[in-house]
Amino acid sequence: MKHMHVTGCGRSGTTLLVEMMRSSFKCSGDSAHERSILFPPPTNPSIYISKCPGEVGLLAPLLDADSDLYGVHIYRDPRSVICSIHGKATECYATNFPSWKKAQVAAGRLRSHPRFLEIRYEQLIENPDSIQGVIESALPFLERRGCFSSYHERARPSEDAVQALNGFRRVDPGRMDSWKNHLPRVKEQLARHPEMADMLIELGYENDHSWTGQLSDVASGNFRAWEDECTNLFKKFDRWQRKKRRLHKRLTLLRRKT
Repeated sequence: MKHMHVTGCGRSGTTLLVEMMRSSFKCSGDSAHERSILFPPPTNPSIYISKCPGEVGLLAPLLDADSDLYGVHIYRDPRSVICSIHGKATECYATNFPSWKKAQVAAGRLRSHPRFLEIRYEQLIENPDSIQGVIESALPFLERRGCFSSYHERARPSEDAVQALNGFRRVDPGRMDSWKNHLPRVKEQLARHPEMADMLIELGYENDHSWTGQLSDVASGNFRAWEDECTNLFKKFDRWQRKKRRLHKRLTLLRRKT
């Protein structure tokens, strides 16, 4: 079984990419919306696709243990990520810069792995069919049944997926710079995490720091995020311990198979 797992920081386009892949490639099994890489597929299809944001850090040991696993990481301009709102919690922003940075750092450790592929969200939106070709080159076992650019004509997203997408629609490049409508939020996060400016340059989103001039006359604020930076430390530790146990169990099962 070939297993493709899509991940990335939340609000980076994981749902969109999976909907494109499942409607444009022939897959014999997939998760309805989200399924952690820590749980094996419920059946044993020949080609399976799953996705769960925030799991790029779990991929390294699993890629080593499972020769049929392929990791697909999608990343996006962090300003757009921190200004994104999830359909399930429209009263606040979804995530903060540290979550984006954590995913990028973890992805950096895997860039040389032959079964790890990175997709830039903005390139996916601007030229979906070109990125489909990149995916086909990296995952040659895939069989095309349609183009990414027309995925909306075939896709049948779940209710949860529609919520995550904030509405099901065709690809719209005009939404890429929506962070410019949330400058107080960008200013707040940049003040808390000044390294964001340098990381934008490293990834080619900006040539220098001159873009910050847009923020000079903007009043900052104290914005609440769905995935808040001040989450209870005990809950964070408990969540980490549960993931650690599940990872150990998953690795044990994979090693028994080999």
